[in-house]
Amino acid sequence: MTENKHSDELPESPATEAVAFNPFDDDDEGFDAGPHTEAVAFDPFADDPDDDDDDDQRSPGTEAVAFNPFEDDDDDDDNFNGDGLEYLLRDLDQLRATQGQLVKQQPEQPESTPTDAVHTETTAASLRPRPKVDPSERSRRQAISLFRERRRIRRQSRPVADGMVELPFITPKPENELLIDPTAKRKPGIQPPQLNPGDIVAEQYEVLGVIAHGGMGWIYLANDRNVSGRIVVLKGMMAQASVQDQGAAEAEREFLADITHPGIVKAYNFIDDPRVPGGFIVMEYVNGPSLRDRCKAQPDGVLPVDLAIGYILELLPAMDYLHQRGVVYNDLKPENIIATEDQVKLIDLGAVTGIGAFGYIYGTKGFQAPEVATQGPSVASDIFTIGRTLAAMTLPMPVEDGVLKPGIPSPMDVPLLRRYLSFYRLLQRSTAEDPEKRFRNVAELRTQLYGVLREVLALRDGKQFPHQHSLFSPQRSTFGTKHLVFRTDKLIDGIDRLARITAPEIVSALPVPLIDRTDPGARMLSGSSYAEPSETLETLRNAMEDEQYRESIEIPLGVVRALLDLGFTNEARQWLETLEERLSKDWRHQWFSGITYLLLDEYQEAQVYFNTVLTILPGEAAPKLALAAVDELILQQMGLESTPLLSAEIAAATATLGTDFENLDGSAFESLSDTWSHISSDPKVLRFHSLRLYALVWATNPTTVSSAFGLARQLMAENQIEMAVSSLDKLPQSSTHYRMAVLTTILLLVSSNLSESRIRRAARRLSEIPTNEPRFNQIKIAIMSAGLSWLRDSNLEASASANPLFEFPFSQKGLRTGISEALRIQARSAPFPHHRYALVDMANAVRPLTWF
Repeated sequence: MTENKHSDELPESPATEAVAFNPFDDDDEGFDAGPHTEAVAFDPFADDPDDDDDDDQRSPGTEAVAFNPFEDDDDDDDNFNGDGLEYLLRDLDQLRATQGQLVKQQPEQPESTPTDAVHTETTAASLRPRPKVDPSERSRRQAISLFRERRRIRRQSRPVADGMVELPFITPKPENELLIDPTAKRKPGIQPPQLNPGDIVAEQYEVLGVIAHGGMGWIYLANDRNVSGRIVVLKGMMAQASVQDQGAAEAEREFLADITHPGIVKAYNFIDDPRVPGGFIVMEYVNGPSLRDRCKAQPDGVLPVDLAIGYILELLPAMDYLHQRGVVYNDLKPENIIATEDQVKLIDLGAVTGIGAFGYIYGTKGFQAPEVATQGPSVASDIFTIGRTLAAMTLPMPVEDGVLKPGIPSPMDVPLLRRYLSFYRLLQRSTAEDPEKRFRNVAELRTQLYGVLREVLALRDGKQFPHQHSLFSPQRSTFGTKHLVFRTDKLIDGIDRLARITAPEIVSALPVPLIDRTDPGARMLSGSSYAEPSETLETLRNAMEDEQYRESIEIPLGVVRALLDLGFTNEARQWLETLEERLSKDWRHQWFSGITYLLLDEYQEAQVYFNTVLTILPGEAAPKLALAAVDELILQQMGLESTPLLSAEIAAATATLGTDFENLDGSAFESLSDTWSHISSDPKVLRFHSLRLYALVWATNPTTVSSAFGLARQLMAENQIEMAVSSLDKLPQSSTHYRMAVLTTILLLVSSNLSESRIRRAARRLSEIPTNEPRFNQIKIAIMSAGLSWLRDSNLEASASANPLFEFPFSQKGLRTGISEALRIQARSAPFPHHRYALVDMANAVRPLTWF
């Protein structure tokens, strides 16, 4: 019976296997190959009749200059007979070799070897006469010795991913420690190694032993005796039975020999050997653990998410190199990625094929894309293996029969994914069953990995990094930052103001997509970015009639953007409907569709479009901010913008997105779908997502002030006043919105759940603001009114502390006097006579009664 289980560490991956793929299997027609490629003779040294240069006029060759550092030294090296001094000099030489470095740990002396015996042996050796050594030869040997010795000295870690991740330095191990006993590692059905230690292959490679068993047989470590004892790997080539397969193998050798990327292990040679059918690939030896070994060394069997992303980001240029040259790797998995010293290398190129190749396509179950057997290998199938590799390194993936089960675990089941939901969405898109829904290329994946990495570090470590790879502009303005404070302006003119956000306010503040520089119309659009919308629209209309811009995507989308800027929302929707057949899969079409429906107050439709953008671009902040605002607008439509909808525990944990959120019981999220979709009309789900998205954007990018105020509004609705104040307190004093944030926190403190402590904290905050603040007096009235209400509701004549509130006693009589005086001051600046009279009447009503 098949057993399903969750593995705490990566399972023993099955061997690389071939999947038969032949797109011409049912095609009875042949094809005409066309004329053969012909060779043209080329001799760079042939005499050119047009070349009159004299071959004798050549530069002199490189010459050697003798150098002997001991030439003027009268000491005879042969006469040195010191014993303890030689031991000391050798010890000093060791210190010199490792000066300023961390020294590798020396093996302990065996207990059976007394130190006296070692000393005696050294002394005896020093007394024997030694042959004369050429000083230059000795210098070269010392340099080589130092060069090789320092390879195993631990050096500093290396920053990658724009300095966001530190990859640890991996100290190489001695080669003899990497050899394995093949008899202990053999599994049923596997033949013993054909080569043994000491065997010579191709009169050049001396076999040292076995280091692993792969999909094509045993893998050997060997000494290249022709290249200064270089250590190489001998990896078997698959024996080919048919002429067609033999031709495919020869073609494979051709492009393997031509791969020169520094992140890919180099193929040195291809050799035939009668003992091994198919022969060997002689490859560069990369001394270091695989990422699978790195995972197994962790206590929980997985790598931290940021470290795993750092490794993948270092690997992506090599994958992109292969794709640009028309080939795919096919067999990416943690075992095939080696971390050595300060490098990350891709090894095991035996499965590399051309894009769209057919025949036997090698891969590993659990990692290989499902469509390879029917559609052949592609860039999309390699993207799938990247996503599966990243998931296997960071998550407890479910295993069945030793193979990773399909799919990505739900955030319901894996707390790490509910905290880093953008990472979950990136894995989902990378490993989508439909190849059309995956990232189109490595560049797209890399951009989103940077965004996800920024979020992970912000949530886990509280560190923010610049959005250098974002596809959106910075936030253009703010929304929802002034509403609560503006409500106090009623004291000035008597006009009621609602603290509600609006769609036009949100659209004017949201980031906009950056122009794709590879688009044919990019240069023309860049020149019109500062023009008036009407002028831009005229320029775009003319450009659409130009043949050179016919393939441009940015130009028709630029028309939509200009129409929206001019307020022609219905016309913009019609344009988007016209472009839907051509651009429906483009995220920019989805984004502008969401903006259009948002301006049309069709919030549910806007929610769907923004959710699609987030699915395509999981590392971007713009769709998260847009979704949070849309969810808040839907709650406003329902009249629930100020109604508590979540438990205090869930609201508090969601606002911080810390370990407390990760550790919440799964039952807290029973209203959500397994994929935590943002498409919902459930008020609880809307509040949860709005709260979570505002918190996420604010934690990741402190320049998005709108997210801080949005988070405060959601927390205020959930009666989490202190957390709302805390979120706004994080605005830096250098921000232009700092004053507004302070005034908002004052009003939050006196809005509900009043206490003497909160009222006095609000007063202290206001006293730190200059009195020339236009709203100083009206905020002061709000604080004193809250103090008076608290005293009355608590049946108190005065506060427990004798300290005044501002310059008035904190008592009912004192605050009534203070409010009366403040209202009279406010009345002097009222713009309308009838409101001035109303303020004076209010002052008289609240003033304490007197007898004179």
